[in-house]
Amino acid sequence: MKETISPSASAPEPELPFGTPQISAAAGAEPDEVVVIKGPPRPAGYVPPTSSRTQEETEMNPTNPTALNVKRSVDRQRKEQRAVTSILSGVGLGLLLIIGGCAVLAGFGGFVLWKQIQRQSVTVDQMEQRINKEIASLQARNAELSSGLESAGAQLAKQLSLLEQAKSQLNRHEKDVETVRRRLSILEGDSGDRRR
Repeated sequence: MKETISPSASAPEPELPFGTPQISAAAGAEPDEVVVIKGPPRPAGYVPPTSSRTQEETEMNPTNPTALNVKRSVDRQRKEQRAVTSILSGVGLGLLLIIGGCAVLAGFGGFVLWKQIQRQSVTVDQMEQRINKEIASLQARNAELSSGLESAGAQLAKQLSLLEQAKSQLNRHEKDVETVRRRLSILEGDSGDRRR
C-alpha cells in the first residue's frame, strides 16, 4: 500500500472513508496537508513496487516461516533425489553383479564342458585303439582258424581219397574173392564128377 506522509505531520492522522471531508483535530488546520485515502482492498500476495527488495530480503531471511518451508522442501527433495539415485545405483549395481555372475558361471560351465569333451575325445581315442587291437586279434584268429580249416579240409580230402582207394581195393579183393570162390566151386564140381 502506497502511503504519502507529510513531513510536517508528527502523529499519524486517522484514515477516513472515501468522499468524506477531513476534520482536523486542531482548529487551525492548514489546507495544504496531504490526506491519506484508503483504496480498494489489494489481492493476497500483492507486492508493492517500493517494498519488493525488502520483501525479497524478508523471504530469504531464514527466520521467515515461508523461507523455512521452502528450505525444508528443497532439503526434502534433495534427500529424495539422493535416495532415488542410491536406490537406482543399487539396482543397477545388482543387475551388473547378476549379469557378471551369469557370465562367470557361463564361462566356468563352458570350461568344464570343454574339459569333459577333451576327456571324452581321449577316451574315444583309447576305445578306438582298443577296438582296433581287438579287431586285429580277431582277424588274426580268423586267419588262423581259416588256415586250420584249410589244412583240415586238405587232410579230409586226403582221408577221403585214401578211403576211396581202400574201397576200390576192397572191391578188387571182393572181386578176387568172388572169382576165387567161383573157381573153387568149379573145381569142387569137377572133383565131384571125377569121384562119381
